[in-house]
Amino acid sequence: MDNLSHPPQYSSKEEVRTGPSQHPVAVADEDTTLHKQQPPQSVVGSGHQDVEVETGVQEFHNAEMDLRRTLSGHVSTKTIKSATMDIENGGTEGNNDGGDQFDLKDFLENSVRSAKETGIGGKRMGVVFKSLTVIGEGADASSIDNLVDTALNVIKALNPLSWFRKQSKGTDFDILHDLSGVVKDGEMLLVLGRPGSGCSTFLRVLANERKSYKAIEGVVTYGGVPASDFDRYSGETIYTAEEDVHFPTLTVKQSLHFALKTKTPGKRLPEQTQQEFRRRLVYMLTNMFGLTKQIDTLVGNEWIRGLSGGERKRMTLTEALTARAAINCWDGGTRGLDAASALDYTRGLRIMSDTLDKTTIASFYQASEDMYKLFDKVMVLDKGRMIYFGPVARAKDYFIDMGYACESRKSTPDFLTGVTNPQERQYREGVDKFSVPSNPIEMEAHFRKSDDYKLLKEDITAYEAKIEHEQPHKEFRETVKQAKTKGTRASTIYTVNFLQQVKALIAREFQLMAGDKAAVVGKLFLTIIKAFIYATIYINLPLNANGAFVRGAALFSSLMFLSLMSLSELPNAMRGRRILAKHKSYAMYYPSAYHIAAVIADIPNTLMQVIAFSICAYFLEGLRLDAGAFFIFVVTVFLTGLCMTEVFRLAGSVCKSYFAASQCANIILIGSLAYNGFLIHVDKMHPWFVWLFYINPLSYGFKALIINEMKGLNFPCEGTEAVPFGPSYTNELYRTCTSKGQVGTELIFDGPAYLQGTFGYETSEMGISIFAVFCLWILFILLNCIAMEKIDLVEGGYTRQVYLKGKAPKQNDITTDAPTADAAQLEAAADDSSDNGDFATGTTFTWQDMNYTVPVKGGERQLLNNIEGWIKPGQMTALMGSSGAGKTTLLDVLAKRKTMGKVEGKVFLNGQDLKVDFERITGYVEQMDIHNPMQTVREALRFSALMRQDASVPIQEKYDYVEKVLDMMEMTQLGDALIGDLESGRGISIEERKRLTIGMELVGKPRLMYLDEPTSGLDAQSSYNIIKFIRKLADHGMPLVCTIHQPSSILFEHFDRLLLLQRGGKTVYFGDIGKDSRVMLDYFERNGARTCSKEENPAEYILQVIGAGTSGGKSKVDWSETWQHSNEKAAVTAELDNIAKSSSAVANATSSNDDSAKEFSTSTLYQLKQVYKRMNVTWFRDTTYNYGRFLNALFVGLFNGFTFYQLEKSTSDLTSRIFFIFQLLILGNSVITLAQPQFMQQRAYFRREYASKFYGFIPFIVSIVVTELPYLVVTGAVCFGVSYWTAGLDTTAERGFYFFLMFVVYLFFAVSLGQAVAAFCANIVQASIVNPFIFSFLVLFCGVLIPPQAMIRFWKVWMYPLDPYRYLMEGFVTNVLHDVTVTCSDEDLIHFKTPPGQSCFEYTKEFFAIGAPGYLVNPNSTTTCDYCQFATGNEYIDTFEWSFDNRYRNLGIFLCFWIFNIVVAVGFTYLFRKPKR
Repeated sequence: MDNLSHPPQYSSKEEVRTGPSQHPVAVADEDTTLHKQQPPQSVVGSGHQDVEVETGVQEFHNAEMDLRRTLSGHVSTKTIKSATMDIENGGTEGNNDGGDQFDLKDFLENSVRSAKETGIGGKRMGVVFKSLTVIGEGADASSIDNLVDTALNVIKALNPLSWFRKQSKGTDFDILHDLSGVVKDGEMLLVLGRPGSGCSTFLRVLANERKSYKAIEGVVTYGGVPASDFDRYSGETIYTAEEDVHFPTLTVKQSLHFALKTKTPGKRLPEQTQQEFRRRLVYMLTNMFGLTKQIDTLVGNEWIRGLSGGERKRMTLTEALTARAAINCWDGGTRGLDAASALDYTRGLRIMSDTLDKTTIASFYQASEDMYKLFDKVMVLDKGRMIYFGPVARAKDYFIDMGYACESRKSTPDFLTGVTNPQERQYREGVDKFSVPSNPIEMEAHFRKSDDYKLLKEDITAYEAKIEHEQPHKEFRETVKQAKTKGTRASTIYTVNFLQQVKALIAREFQLMAGDKAAVVGKLFLTIIKAFIYATIYINLPLNANGAFVRGAALFSSLMFLSLMSLSELPNAMRGRRILAKHKSYAMYYPSAYHIAAVIADIPNTLMQVIAFSICAYFLEGLRLDAGAFFIFVVTVFLTGLCMTEVFRLAGSVCKSYFAASQCANIILIGSLAYNGFLIHVDKMHPWFVWLFYINPLSYGFKALIINEMKGLNFPCEGTEAVPFGPSYTNELYRTCTSKGQVGTELIFDGPAYLQGTFGYETSEMGISIFAVFCLWILFILLNCIAMEKIDLVEGGYTRQVYLKGKAPKQNDITTDAPTADAAQLEAAADDSSDNGDFATGTTFTWQDMNYTVPVKGGERQLLNNIEGWIKPGQMTALMGSSGAGKTTLLDVLAKRKTMGKVEGKVFLNGQDLKVDFERITGYVEQMDIHNPMQTVREALRFSALMRQDASVPIQEKYDYVEKVLDMMEMTQLGDALIGDLESGRGISIEERKRLTIGMELVGKPRLMYLDEPTSGLDAQSSYNIIKFIRKLADHGMPLVCTIHQPSSILFEHFDRLLLLQRGGKTVYFGDIGKDSRVMLDYFERNGARTCSKEENPAEYILQVIGAGTSGGKSKVDWSETWQHSNEKAAVTAELDNIAKSSSAVANATSSNDDSAKEFSTSTLYQLKQVYKRMNVTWFRDTTYNYGRFLNALFVGLFNGFTFYQLEKSTSDLTSRIFFIFQLLILGNSVITLAQPQFMQQRAYFRREYASKFYGFIPFIVSIVVTELPYLVVTGAVCFGVSYWTAGLDTTAERGFYFFLMFVVYLFFAVSLGQAVAAFCANIVQASIVNPFIFSFLVLFCGVLIPPQAMIRFWKVWMYPLDPYRYLMEGFVTNVLHDVTVTCSDEDLIHFKTPPGQSCFEYTKEFFAIGAPGYLVNPNSTTTCDYCQFATGNEYIDTFEWSFDNRYRNLGIFLCFWIFNIVVAVGFTYLFRKPKR
């Protein structure tokens, strides 16, 4: 406890935090002053006898402890161990089965008492901040990027004169201005302010997260330690952001145990093991946050079913508490929680602050009165200026004294926030409002002149003197030191040593693999299939001269495939970056430990794939049958695969986005494949790139494999493998092998000689090559670790607004307020909507006997249970219940969004079955804020209006309505702001996204609206504006149903009816709320609930009554059963029957005339026009994606051009021409992998919009295909321009044009292939597994790595003709080789002797007569003949069975394959147009 004495003028925290909420939900709510010892004294009361207080207090303590034992049981170690084992073995709620209630306070007090007895110190670290000013860049510092502006900026940057000019960076502004205050250890500070007031920034800075800001001035100390010195204790002050970021495939238990493994202290209670410590903490936290029943449930996310939104928020809070920080900063911690859970959570923080002396600073939107009273102090911010700081009990009176008035039943937090809003605040009667401070400067000045500010300064001075005297940081440092486990350096910020971190992370990696079994099994399955394909392509490799070359091709193909599989790990390498950033801020583990764990987890996974591949491929290919050789093959491929995975991970470690990392990784892949020694031999490498061979893992891997294979093998030269050949050439003395390595006159060469002659390798280099791969693996592991430790690639959720050029508003104008919608404007907007006639349609929506079940392991789970109800015109229905009660599920079912599970029940609109236009004419505001980040706010709203309002409405009228919605949503200033995304840190905030989500539905003028937590995360005034607006819409005839978690009394009064659910999706109440909620309250009170006091919020009351909250508490009344047997339930059923009868009569009378239902409001052509227009804007602004491709093409072109620089016309150069083209195919792989995440992003937006019937799937897929084309033409032109002539290829116009045309079509094909694969894959991880299989398949059968004549018949008759790359390569190769006159270099000449008395011409006359290719350099020689294998490129082409005449036929066929890919993409887009939910 905090034993520091408060200044007498301040209310103590014990006085201010007690309030009317005396009903326990998750924790016992005794008066927390009881444990303080009071001095003995006598109290004399009128009419009462004297009482000895000391005796009374002691008796009361005894009674209290008896009561606690009765309610919660004595929390002994044995009890906890039993309870936790029960929880973790799938039990329900620990020891609650017997009806006991977990008592957090008793638990913590026992723990603290035991810790003190053991000598474990405390962490009493208060926070003092003085003259704190945070400076940020204004929105005018940058504008929305686009391709043109980026190009101009690059040109300007290249201008030397610009290097000496001072560049204008925009206007700086104070995010926070001159704040001073103190939060003592054990105290709780509530930070209030409207969005944009600086609350989140204040919390971040106090959590010592300073990197996001331009400058920070002033002093912040933690227990007397300056902020600069507190970096070494960064895990002791943590910031918990609004968003919930977790690994979705881990369970609650796995997530919490992992966190605790990294935070288990070294010094614990006697005989307490690490496992027992973790069990105790899991027991406490899951009980505190009501997660005991969900202990084995997946955390989940928007795509993976798991915890509900509220439960996931509790999971975030629970994980943060595992950090055991001394100072906790909570930003929007109650967002998404129902009112009862939010109150329980705040009570838990109160108790933890009291018992553990934690310093708690929180910013809550829509905090209730009961939550407010649990805090000690409150700070009110207005545009970064502090207009009040002091006790919570004083704040309301302070502003009333200033001249403001508080409405009846308005909570104090809402009043304090509302004071900063000119449209919300009200003045006391008789007060001249012009004399009352009204803007932030005036209100700040008024506070600084007040006695409250003087008391604050005195409090700061007194506390600083106290910490100077008591030196709490010494005990803190000792406690932190005690917590460190054995082997942990004293100077590190982490609790456990590096090895323990790695062990915990390894366990988590395997849990993640187990949670994504499909990816692991799928990758293994594709590897086995691919191995069989390789084996049958290279089956039973012959022991002849041709077999020597094909062995090299087989080994190269194996390495290429495994490299592509390693590349597929890139998405996993970038997975969880934001989780890593969060855990790093919690000081859980080194980022390098995270990487080491991933490397170790790779080992069994990669080994499994390599063994499967090796067993399938090695023996069927007929590689050297020797146990030692097979073992070396497996080890080499295994190490090379691990090493290449690390190489590609390094790209992910240094790049900020997947796009950039993928481009970098593909460039690395191109370089690795080109310089591995097979495609280009070392002696052919140019000096400027030869160094790549020596740092390339694939070069050492290939060298080891080819040496391992060739040792001990002999290759006879048979038939055409020796020249000259023919019937009369039988004397081996006058013939020679065409392959290098022949020694002597015998037509045979051994493997080592072949290696030396062809590659320049010695057999003794095998061992050192394998060791080199291992060393490179270690090197890249170290480079990855260094990159992860030093490079911070995550913004941490902080967003900065970016506007269209010249549209940025003046930031934080503190003298005037931006115009916001007042009540009159709201009514005008709603009235305007109703004037259109869209709402006053008499729409009645009913549902009856709604059941929804989902498949789960071992059977089915029912999420909705016989729910019934209606929405009538003019009625506004609130849908409430605890987290996980099925509120969102019900809305999904009613809105026809569910695609999984079984839905049963009757749903009618105006007595008729739902028609094809139902989704379009209804608006559904979902919890997830999914928006296209490349649009501005106004563009997004206009798009929604254009696509959803009736086509007959003029465009300008639609645009005018958008402006009214912008004004109503208080987003006028944000109209030209980029939506952006949280990961990049550029765009609108979380709260602003929620407003935009609501606006997107409102501009469509729906006839029926579902709103899923529309006020979650919004401040009180924004919530009031939204509820007021939709109330007016309801008054004009629109039926509405709205889930709402934490409604204030004022908000709750706007609703007409309530549908209340409890866990299991069961109805508790459906009926009128009534004036002052009397109808609803009467129902609960007469059925056994306690009486609701006048001060209580009825919304919070009903949740407490039914046992909602973090405990999932138990009520004496089975409210679901009570409802089923109530008169109200019977009345609801009767009313539904009446509605059905009356509506059916009307429907029958009008059905013959009503055939106007349309799935979409606009034509397909109009949809295509608008979607294509938006897609073009998206691509134009996505500079990372497009410039990344341009730069990639530039690099690949230059790299390829200078790798094959100015090719000559020797026979080896003919092969180099083919490999030049082959290398360009790798660029296609890059284009494929880049197109897929872009397609999947756009598909996510399409699915969201298709669900609301914005447009169909045809406009989407056609737009995304066509939008890509001009960018691909530019990409192809860049690559072609820097490579074609650099390599010295044919310079004639027709040949160059064909090459460019074919290359551009190839890029079209590559993107369409990527889109087709992405269309049937659920995520980028799945696509990355499929990609190497398809790409290597296409490359394998194109005729380069193995000539057509060498293929077995099975593949040649069907797969070879079906491979698109076969036509691509035939077109390319014949184009660059046709009519090329070959001039052999000396090293490419083949030498053989002539018989005595014959010249070379005479000796080879029969040889050339039978059609042998090539020519003699010295036909008149009578000793040694110099033979060149080919005379023209045409002869070389003939070896592939290709023809120059087929060029344009091949182009046409390849275009057909492109169209086929588009058709496939269209088909899969249609099949998967709705997400699984």
